[in-house]
Amino acid sequence: MFSRTLHRAAGALFTVTALTATPALAADAWKPTKPVRLLVGFAPGGSADTLARLLAEPLSQRLGQTVVVENLAGAGGNIMAYRLSQSPADGYTIGIAAAGSMAITHVLNPKGTNYKPSDFTPITLAAVQPNVVIVNKDVPANNLAELKEYFQKTPTATYGTAGVGISNHLIAETMLYKMGVKVPHAAYRGAAPVITDLLGGHIAMTMDNISTAAPLASQGKVKAIAVASIKRSPQLPNVPTLDEQGLKGFDMPTWQGVFAPAGLPADVLAAYYAALQDVLKQPSVIEKMAGLGSEPVTGMTPEKTNQFLENDRKQWADIVKAANISLEQ
Repeated sequence: MFSRTLHRAAGALFTVTALTATPALAADAWKPTKPVRLLVGFAPGGSADTLARLLAEPLSQRLGQTVVVENLAGAGGNIMAYRLSQSPADGYTIGIAAAGSMAITHVLNPKGTNYKPSDFTPITLAAVQPNVVIVNKDVPANNLAELKEYFQKTPTATYGTAGVGISNHLIAETMLYKMGVKVPHAAYRGAAPVITDLLGGHIAMTMDNISTAAPLASQGKVKAIAVASIKRSPQLPNVPTLDEQGLKGFDMPTWQGVFAPAGLPADVLAAYYAALQDVLKQPSVIEKMAGLGSEPVTGMTPEKTNQFLENDRKQWADIVKAANISLEQ
């Protein structure tokens, strides 16, 4: 029930390289005449911030203007999303966002958000990467079964993520639900403070993107328990998947996309789509992303991205209902 059939069905979309753009996207006439703000909804050091900074330099070169990364952390990326929704649709403010602010928040709290899906212009999906269950090195668990036993024997244990309602929060809740355990959740303003408290032993576990988790595990600072995608990751080849450890069909990666405010002019949208496709296909960018455990997503036109988002919201709604997940968790 919790297998991310969406991600398997859309697997071809994640690996497509150079789908033909629609006629509306063929032109690339617009060019910015001043610096562009690239908003990120999390603190420096997390996967979204890392991706933004990786893309900013080649995107600056492609556009002919500086792309300045601006962190607006808080509320699982929702603060940034709201600011982006309120920005002028003139091409000078774009943002990197993920499932938390663009899909999950509207499922968890459809009447309580101060923005809605129609407040944005999806430009393209940009990256997808696996998530990893990591624990403090002193937690007496080396696999999923031992982690379950630890949580059952340690009611004071908690886990943390970079905000209520982000994808990693719901992925972790889905895993815990399928394991049959309940663990209190601590919400932070970004991925970096989560790791700080994990290393310090203030929380026992987190679910994090592989770009953060793999270096920590390889350095022995944390223990990697499982990969939350259907296949093992080349960055952690010896870490089994949740599927291998009994949670059959568990396949819940994380994605990031690039968005603009609603009403972005067609020529500006076409220019950004073309520029981002060029950047995401550059060998140096592909190599750097691979080093972080991320895979670039190309060929996802604004129309395809919008369709993907609609499907993703439906999938998250099924998960939230089945696992009885709420904002209070």
